Amino acid sequence: MKPKSNSFGLAVLLAAVLFSAAGCGEAVPLSTPAESTITLTEAYNNQDIPLNVGDTLVIRLAANPSTGFTWEVQALDPQMLEQVGEPVFESPDTPPDLVGAGGTLVLTFKTLQAGTTALTLVYHRPWETDVEPLQVFSVTLTVK
Repeated sequence: MKPKSNSFGLAVLLAAVLFSAAGCGEAVPLSTPAESTITLTEAYNNQDIPLNVGDTLVIRLAANPSTGFTWEVQALDPQMLEQVGEPVFESPDTPPDLVGAGGTLVLTFKTLQAGTTALTLVYHRPWETDVEPLQVFSVTLTVK
């Protein structure tokens, strides 16, 4: 006569051990949402952009600082979004370091809390206070 298999009892014991090792019944998240980096260019002007809290928003816009023009933040809700560091100008690869050549200005932001807000950048000469900006870049951010 064969001995009876006790696989059911073994399974219950194994489940109990795993359950207790997982924090005595507390819910343990299987994964947390990963923070993302979202990059926008001029093609996203006047668009609605969905984001999550903790995401990094990178905006890359054509610029030529040798003309005195630069992109600056005109509207930003500091409760929802913070600028990370200073804008960085990237010159094109060819020809390298050509004086007067345009390139790309890169601005980086971090989302802080949920909500909806506008982010507006203007391309202007900062000292020309009574002159309309040459360009405006604006997006509506919905942060969840």
